[in-house]
Amino acid sequence: MKFSFNRKAEINQSLDIVLPNKEVEKLVADKLKIAQKDAKLKGFRKGKAPLDVVTNMYGPEIRQEVIFDLANKSFHKQAEDQDLKIVSRPNLIPEKMEEGKDVKFKATFEVYPEISVGSLSRLSYTKPNCSITDEDLDKTVLNLQKRMSKWESSDAPSEDGDQVKINFVGKIDGEEFEGGTANDFPIELGSKSMIDGFEDGLIGLNKDEEKILELKFPDDYGKPELASKSVSFEIKIIEISKAVLPDLDQDFFKGTGIEAKDAEDYKKQVLVKLEEDLENILKGKVRQNLYDSLVEANEFDVPKAMIDSEISNMKIDTARRMGMDPKDIKADLLPNEMFEEEALKRVKVGMLLNKIIEDNEFKPDPDKVKEIIEERAKNYKEPQQVINYFYSDEEQLKNIESISLEEQVVDLLTSSAKSQEEELTYEECISGNYQG
Repeated sequence: MKFSFNRKAEINQSLDIVLPNKEVEKLVADKLKIAQKDAKLKGFRKGKAPLDVVTNMYGPEIRQEVIFDLANKSFHKQAEDQDLKIVSRPNLIPEKMEEGKDVKFKATFEVYPEISVGSLSRLSYTKPNCSITDEDLDKTVLNLQKRMSKWESSDAPSEDGDQVKINFVGKIDGEEFEGGTANDFPIELGSKSMIDGFEDGLIGLNKDEEKILELKFPDDYGKPELASKSVSFEIKIIEISKAVLPDLDQDFFKGTGIEAKDAEDYKKQVLVKLEEDLENILKGKVRQNLYDSLVEANEFDVPKAMIDSEISNMKIDTARRMGMDPKDIKADLLPNEMFEEEALKRVKVGMLLNKIIEDNEFKPDPDKVKEIIEERAKNYKEPQQVINYFYSDEEQLKNIESISLEEQVVDLLTSSAKSQEEELTYEECISGNYQG
């Protein structure tokens, strides 16, 4: 076999492969003899068909199989000899496959790029700061109460947060439209489950009261035939229900999974949990801001195969979160375009972290690994069993070791990069919309 490798700096590479005709024909002949022994052809007993008959029947198929198998093996041997970091299956393109002559292929493929991480001191990131006020704590407790509230019918006017049942008829240009009419329709006021102005228009009304709402469907409404259309809703209030909040007593405490002596003790424990959660949230935001800065400061091409693989993983995760079997998800429901930008970022982050680990010769810290495992185990009834499981399962242990290595990188980035603090409210800190 002969090879000609076109080494380039790019991630897209090519390799010319020449398969000597003698080698190909010998392998074909060997395969045909094996096929002859197993051949079941009409008019012949098993294994008794003449070789020329078997050749006429199976020769072309066997020859093609031999050629592509030999080309694939030849490619991987050459890639190993050249110390190439292959990240995609080779595309084997036949250039010459004439019988009786040497076979020529061109293999195109992607390789792992050479990455050079610049000085970490040039990185800068935003470090969000916030604290939990008494108002934040009270609001959290109130929300917990609302989750466990009971609904009671009321004759009082409707307010934000009430549940109402309504009859309504929607009309566009004086004509009713499909989906615009309902009876005994339940709405929680303030849920923003209806178009703008609908729920607000129901506040302050009494049971059996009627009202006409003149509204407009949003431009990006899910049904194109209704988007941007002016609509008139004739509404009647059928029932108004108000939330009856539970008392801060033992039944309520236990219902939220907290054992407390009294309301004051309960709030203290809720505060501790909020502070723990907030600490993790802030760490996550700092980490993400560091990674964003790292990616922005280091430009390099990423193999398409790696991006495609990450997209595939993201689609599977998304499908599972939707409660669906990934195999049942149609391409138009979760198109690749939805994930491309985030997938590219994730792959770049992973490659840069690995390079930093390599450059700094980081190794998993046994003490840190132990700390992470114990932290994960403490919420279980039998923490020691969980600890034993992590140490006995090779895959799980490797995952924990990877986390410990990543934390070493984060520590290095934090100590090297310039930070700019940003004061935020608690609501802003816990919001998923925050962009540092």
